[in-house]
Amino acid sequence: MTITQQMTDFVFDLEWSDVPTHVERAARRHLADTLACAVGAYREKPVRALRDYATETGSRGDSTLLGSSERTSASMGALVNGTMVRYLDANDISAFGGGHFSDGIPPLLAVAQNRGLSAGDLVLSVVALYEIQGALAKSFDFMRRGYHALTQIPWTVPIVAARLMGGDREAAVNAAGLSGATGMVLNTWLKPTDTIPSIKGVAVGLAGQRAVECADLAVRGVSASLDALECALEILVKVDGPAPDIGPFQDLGSTWTMHRHVIKPYPSQIYTQAAVEAALTLRRQLSGVDEIESITVYGHRNVCSGVQGSPSAFRPKSREAADHSTPFVMAMALLTGRLTLEEFADEAWLSTEVITMMDRIQLVVDPERDTDFVDNGVFGVGLEARMSDGRSESVEIRQPTGHPDNPMTDQQLLDKMTWLTSGLVEDDVPRRIFDLCMNMDTAADLTRLIDLCTVSDG
Repeated sequence: MTITQQMTDFVFDLEWSDVPTHVERAARRHLADTLACAVGAYREKPVRALRDYATETGSRGDSTLLGSSERTSASMGALVNGTMVRYLDANDISAFGGGHFSDGIPPLLAVAQNRGLSAGDLVLSVVALYEIQGALAKSFDFMRRGYHALTQIPWTVPIVAARLMGGDREAAVNAAGLSGATGMVLNTWLKPTDTIPSIKGVAVGLAGQRAVECADLAVRGVSASLDALECALEILVKVDGPAPDIGPFQDLGSTWTMHRHVIKPYPSQIYTQAAVEAALTLRRQLSGVDEIESITVYGHRNVCSGVQGSPSAFRPKSREAADHSTPFVMAMALLTGRLTLEEFADEAWLSTEVITMMDRIQLVVDPERDTDFVDNGVFGVGLEARMSDGRSESVEIRQPTGHPDNPMTDQQLLDKMTWLTSGLVEDDVPRRIFDLCMNMDTAADLTRLIDLCTVSDG
């Protein structure tokens, strides 16, 4: 039996009676967070461009472009909505590696709406998707071979989409083979640079679009190699071992990973979250930030070097680069006492005040914290600040808020949903979206949920 067949059997056999209560609750919370992230990105330039593209070139259909009343095909819905979810870098991310699993929700939402399915069907499909993505992430590290973790979407989403489309197991396996063989996502943008291009968010939409199209084709009878995933992994292993671990696929249904994801409180790259929290904690300890002479952050490699801590991170020139910059997000948190979408407005990274604050920050890779990060998945940082009068302040964050070891409360999640959607929907909408996600079941509930995401000027 191939890996894809094992994932397919899990997806097609999964019923609500199999799903633990804490796993279902996690899925519903992640869905609410994902929709708020999408609405928050409604007015962003690349999102507007994709929305125009979808309405001008896409066929009419039953899948709504989130934030608007426009309807299009399921594949176009996956393209636009996927980009919206990912664009702000505020959506969830796995605590054990493998990227943003919510990247796969928009294609499933588009298919579920297109096929007139229930909200319960959607939530169950989210559980199935997260679990097979989790198995693939634990089995094989695409990032190590130069591919983005998003590569998991072409291999997993088509399987779940095929089930939602009413296809059989053979169609699901073929769908993954078609999509994965033609949709491996090269990691061409996540590197130290002062300008990260729009593809960082748009790639998600493109991968989701491809996944839906391939599922549709497979359900119609188009076939692919049953061992396509093994073929792809064999090629990558030849470049750089080790071989994939098949254990996680055999554990599907007996162990669960849905609840092991970070819901990020800030719209910035995952490894900057602890640094932002440390900066906000420091600010609360001070009478004013003008007294800060210098700040030293001690952390692991992915917060104090690489994309997040390179010299170019101290001079970001695009929004996409700014939300991956440890010094920028820390500077904004120190200056404003928060990090929301407003802190990315008006090219704040070019402000003299922000640049001055960034220049007071020093990033140091601490060997002990780096080992703790690699071996134990600890994302935390230590911070030491020196004041102009000679005194010092320190902050220690082991796991940032939102990590499954330090989870956000429902109120904290609702607060995040509120600032994400501020100025786009009525004040009571975030609460209504959250409450509906936590309790919805019927097809009418799914329609209500999508309608709630409509932007006031949409």
